[in-house]
Amino acid sequence: MTTREPVWTAAQRAERLARCYDLDTLDVSYDAELYLQLAHQAGMDVLELAVGSGRLAVPLAMAGHTVVGVDDDPAMLERAWKRWSAERGTLDEARLRLHVGDFGTFRSDQRSDLAFIAVNTFLLAPDDESRLAVLTTMRHHLRPGGLAAVECSTPDAETLATYDGRLQLEWLRVDPQSGEEVTKSMSARHDPEAGTVELIQLYEWTGAGGGPLSRVTQRDLLHLVEPAHLARLMHDAGFGEVSLWGDHLTIPYGAGSHRVIAVGRLL
Repeated sequence: MTTREPVWTAAQRAERLARCYDLDTLDVSYDAELYLQLAHQAGMDVLELAVGSGRLAVPLAMAGHTVVGVDDDPAMLERAWKRWSAERGTLDEARLRLHVGDFGTFRSDQRSDLAFIAVNTFLLAPDDESRLAVLTTMRHHLRPGGLAAVECSTPDAETLATYDGRLQLEWLRVDPQSGEEVTKSMSARHDPEAGTVELIQLYEWTGAGGGPLSRVTQRDLLHLVEPAHLARLMHDAGFGEVSLWGDHLTIPYGAGSHRVIAVGRLL
């Protein structure tokens, strides 16, 4: 079967990737309870950096919080707003406010009780200067005593050894928006000297009635961060009492944890 990468504008490609992202996270809910718990603990107002299509922000707003979401992808924000509009019912639409912005430079006059960046977006920052810029954005928008949470993957050596560039099929799903059959394949390659993982996500689909196979790809370079180093960066950014939690459980980070959630309180 012929495979083609359609000729799109940047906006069209972003819209397609946003649709594929929603398919990819269709059954992802393992982290929602953690951020709901943190929000209830911290207070009413929440800032989410890399809000994406609202997978976490919309449930937080539905639970009674006022949420500010920031993302550098307008296509993602459009889907987040559509999701909120479809689910909010009679709730005040201002409970969720969305902004296009860079995570390291975004500034507003709004202050929150919790600021967080979920999944692995923090690992896109290539160096400590960029990481501190993201943490400074979080600090700027927090009230005194507010909480900041940063989530990162921490794959062990055995897992990293499997990141050898092989392409693996992850799923086959039907896009409810178009009826297209979509597959996702992913490749991960670890560079131990650079401390990076290159992720290539490849989405392919056919029309609802068949036809040629189309493709769109997303490449990300993740810069791995040791949990202890992440805690030091948070201290340097003005956060105290930094706790390192393992995975999405509120237990200390340790052996067997494949993900860290660093939680700090603004001094």
